[in-house]
Amino acid sequence: MNSSSLQLVSMFVLMVLLQVMLFNNLQLFGFINPMVYLFFIIMYRFESDQTLFILLSFILGFSIDFLSQSGGAHSIATLTIGFLRPLLIRNAFGVTAEIPTSFYNDSRTLNKTIFLALVISIHHLLYFSFVFFNWNAIYLILKNTLLASVFSLILIALISSFYKKLNDS
Repeated sequence: MNSSSLQLVSMFVLMVLLQVMLFNNLQLFGFINPMVYLFFIIMYRFESDQTLFILLSFILGFSIDFLSQSGGAHSIATLTIGFLRPLLIRNAFGVTAEIPTSFYNDSRTLNKTIFLALVISIHHLLYFSFVFFNWNAIYLILKNTLLASVFSLILIALISSFYKKLNDS
């Protein structure tokens, strides 16, 4: 097992454990719950095998669902993000521009922020749509999506900066 595979497995396990044990119990204002396990989806190398990534996205969502007993909403949202990720990469970094090999190989802060915001907001919209699954709760879905997306974006950006500093040293 090479070092990149070991790093991938350890990041996967760490994100699942952090989400289930720490961040599922952290609720800002009583209802905003950050979903930092999306950091794994964001950090997965862009040029790596897409089929493996879709499988890992499903396993990630299923693990979170299983351990937090949430009924499949995480699985559906992460699997959809796994399928949409190449499209989101092209939209964030440009179709004609050279797409970086990973999230950290690009110095364009605006493009990274757009990519983060797209992944997080689409995931949260799907997640809350399946959690509430009612047209009468559209206001609640949009409110939770917006607030949880902002909170998750801030935490993932902080974790991302710490992760980059660890890899640089």
